[in-house]
Amino acid sequence: MATSTGRRRGDTSHRTRTEHTRTSHTRATTRTHTQVADERHGRWVALGLWALATSRAVSRRTAAAWSVVRSVTTPAGWAVIVWTVLGLVMGLALGWAELLIGAAVGLVLLVIAVPFLVGREAYEVDFRLLHDAVVAGQDAAAEIVVRNPHARVALPGRVDVPVGEGLIDFHVPLLRRGQDHTEPIVIPAARRGIVDVGPATTVRSDPMRLLQRTFHWADVQTLFIHPVTIAVPSTSQGFVRDLEGRSTRHLTNEDISFHAVREYARGDAQRQIHWKSTAKTGTLMVRQFEETRRSTLSIVLDLDERSYADEAEFEMAVSAAGSLGVRAIRDGRDVQVVVSGEVPEFARTTVRSLEQLAVTTPRRLLDDLAGVEVSPSVVVMPTLTRMLVEVTSDTSLAFLVTGSQSALAEIGSAALAFPADVAVAAVVCDPRSEPGVHAVGRTRLLSLGILDDLRQLLARGAT
Repeated sequence: MATSTGRRRGDTSHRTRTEHTRTSHTRATTRTHTQVADERHGRWVALGLWALATSRAVSRRTAAAWSVVRSVTTPAGWAVIVWTVLGLVMGLALGWAELLIGAAVGLVLLVIAVPFLVGREAYEVDFRLLHDAVVAGQDAAAEIVVRNPHARVALPGRVDVPVGEGLIDFHVPLLRRGQDHTEPIVIPAARRGIVDVGPATTVRSDPMRLLQRTFHWADVQTLFIHPVTIAVPSTSQGFVRDLEGRSTRHLTNEDISFHAVREYARGDAQRQIHWKSTAKTGTLMVRQFEETRRSTLSIVLDLDERSYADEAEFEMAVSAAGSLGVRAIRDGRDVQVVVSGEVPEFARTTVRSLEQLAVTTPRRLLDDLAGVEVSPSVVVMPTLTRMLVEVTSDTSLAFLVTGSQSALAEIGSAALAFPADVAVAAVVCDPRSEPGVHAVGRTRLLSLGILDDLRQLLARGAT
């Protein structure tokens, strides 16, 4: 209770009058205090506040009800609603009995459709992908099991499964208590990519499909559509050489790559003494070796869309990079697969970006390759190879995979970023060219008309 003290004009005495105070609580933890200073207008103000609160509540509930109506009404249902309203208005205005009869029929259909939406969903839906990875061009298999766990009969319905931007739907028949229905699903996987599948939704509707109610089941599952790869033979040692390591120009006292002999120096191990040379020269001579390092195969995939004439060329390039990478991983070689990272146009001259794909297993590499796409805002291949050389110095063989629109000068510039002791092969995917191997400076240029040409050209290089 709040009080206020007022002084009447010309009166020296004080009189205290109790005012009415109203306190209301919001849904949050805060409190709102409303005071009416004038008792004569207090009732009208209170009535106005009640009307305002009531209108807001009605507005919120009306919006919620409208949202529910929109979510359950199909296009056919909206057509019946419009027909009913127009038939009623025009029938009363023009006095046409036909329009009034049509409006009555539409109203009856809507009333009949409402009971089909009442109650809980009668189904339990279990959705699963039989395989979460397929090769482009093959279909992915999935399975949906719909069961009725309730005592009452489940009416026929429909199950929808979103697949990327598409939708697969099928009909569910009437199910008695404990009965289930299994539906195999075939998901087309024509193009490489990463596709979200699900969640499965069941749709309950009336026989006229005027109203429908949707229930969501299960989670979103990811389908990896891998690029097509071919088996590159391990005998292609003309390109993929140095399986045990590569020799460098650094000399050492112990290794496996013999270089020469020299005079014995204090601290040399006696087991390295070369006795034949010692006998000939009369001076202790020891063996000297070239240091051998573990060789690394680097595969550089060009993502610049200006390097490819069409999508088919880029898909061939991804398949070629995947084939080389999978073969190297299965051979137990050290391999790295790199692509360009996206860089905004305004930062192209100052920012460089390199992304290394996962190469722990063939599956991990193919999963990453399933998601790569061309872009106009990536660094060009010469910049990418220079950055790769700065990041790692263990490369002994590099494959540059690109398209037919890459200029020879650009390919040569990318190859020159590697040291002179690194073998570089450029794989150019051009369906309009004859397959062959050409030498451009110290770079071998492999032209692929189709993906299978890669196997033949590597085998030819081995011989």
